[in-house]
Amino acid sequence: MDKTLFWKLIDDAIREVAPSDEIAPVLVDKLAAMEIGDIMRWHQIFNAYQRLSYKNKLWAAAYVINGGCSDDGFDYFRGWLTAQGKDVFLRALAEPDSLASVDVAMDEASYEEMLGVAYDAYFRKTGMEQRDYGAFRAAYEEHALTDGEWQSLAADIAYASDIDMEWDEDMLESVVPALSAKFD
Repeated sequence: MDKTLFWKLIDDAIREVAPSDEIAPVLVDKLAAMEIGDIMRWHQIFNAYQRLSYKNKLWAAAYVINGGCSDDGFDYFRGWLTAQGKDVFLRALAEPDSLASVDVAMDEASYEEMLGVAYDAYFRKTGMEQRDYGAFRAAYEEHALTDGEWQSLAADIAYASDIDMEWDEDMLESVVPALSAKFD
């Protein structure tokens, strides 16, 4: 499993369920048919992208789209963002306001189920009826990304120059003007 296959699985799932955004069950099916190592590597890549997208200006975009955004809400937002595919994901990090062009209703840019895809696939693959999260964690740690793989994931991202800017609610119209206009 590498980043190319990671995004291909997401793109294939998007095509299979279009026009629905409910790709998590399709991803679970696809991953559960693979080897455990592939499931764990998918999860490693997913988590890396989650960490790489933990950026202030993107949080501002999530805040506007969802009418507010807690810590957990930002995790679910980034799950939703990943489920939109590579192009939308990378474009949002280059310019969070680009999400104004994505077809999403207010308070709908949240997809918690994406965070559990690898867990569901792993436990289905192993046949564990009683989920052993310690076993999952051990398998996950066995398939860690190398420094080079991390660098390769990060190298694909061209962040907005102000991606880490500090903001407050009173600034949102200037931070993400197109989103603010769309969700006003």
